[in-house]
Amino acid sequence: MRRSRNRRSAPRRAGTAIAAAVAIAVWCATVLVWTSVARVTSSGGFTDVTIEVIQTPEGSQAVTDALLASVDTYAAAQGYDLTATGREQIATQVAAAITGADVPDLMAPAMEQTRAAYEADPDGSITIDFSALRPVAVEWVQQVDPSLVAAIPSALDLTVTVEKQDVPAAASTVAGTAAAVRWLPLWLLLGTLAAGGLALWASVDRPRMLRMMGIGSLVVAIVPLVLRLVVPPAAASFAEGGTASDLLEVTATAILAHWWIALIVCLVVGTALLGGGIRAGRTRTPRRAPVVLGR
Repeated sequence: MRRSRNRRSAPRRAGTAIAAAVAIAVWCATVLVWTSVARVTSSGGFTDVTIEVIQTPEGSQAVTDALLASVDTYAAAQGYDLTATGREQIATQVAAAITGADVPDLMAPAMEQTRAAYEADPDGSITIDFSALRPVAVEWVQQVDPSLVAAIPSALDLTVTVEKQDVPAAASTVAGTAAAVRWLPLWLLLGTLAAGGLALWASVDRPRMLRMMGIGSLVVAIVPLVLRLVVPPAAASFAEGGTASDLLEVTATAILAHWWIALIVCLVVGTALLGGGIRAGRTRTPRRAPVVLGR
């Protein structure tokens, strides 16, 4: 009788272990995917990330250099004698305008237009319209030298175009697959709950199973931290050194802005499961010894 019971419990133990392992693995995938793509796939995420990157020192420098090229072209076409000192003053004030607190509100419509254009033609060039910053730039330049305002291009000429060949393949791949994984974290979370519930239901020692899954979640908490430390420099290696590499690194950092939230969530879930398992183990009613007649 005892052998038959052991034979029946062996497949159950194996199934329980598999379900628990699947639950922890899927929970790890949930954290990884949510940390990686939430900022890109959420409403306004593309705009937020792009503006955040533009306002970093690396992004501000890249945009300023691109806009200064427009200033040089415009000044030459207008016959304006732009000295090196004047050009440097314009660069300083343009950089100050880019990093201003009102830039997110000013640039949001242009970023949404850029995102829509990219979705319509992923193989084409990417053009960002900075005309909304012209009044701010003019105001800053006027404070230094009003005569330099004549060298600032019109709103129609304040655009920055990035050609397809200048966009790292890794960045294009991430952007292209973002829409496909928009709901993936939710499905993975449901899979985690299903596998975890199955493991608890099948387990003969549920407090122990709770403790195991809690420890698993605490281990998974390392995932977002590793992503934050490893992915940005690894992403930078896909682009040429200098500005392109710096921009790709800060972009990856901006996309992984949820890493610390995911880490906290994993720690909270793991601690709750571990604590629940310990508490359930302490309050569990001990099994009574079987009563044998005749003793």
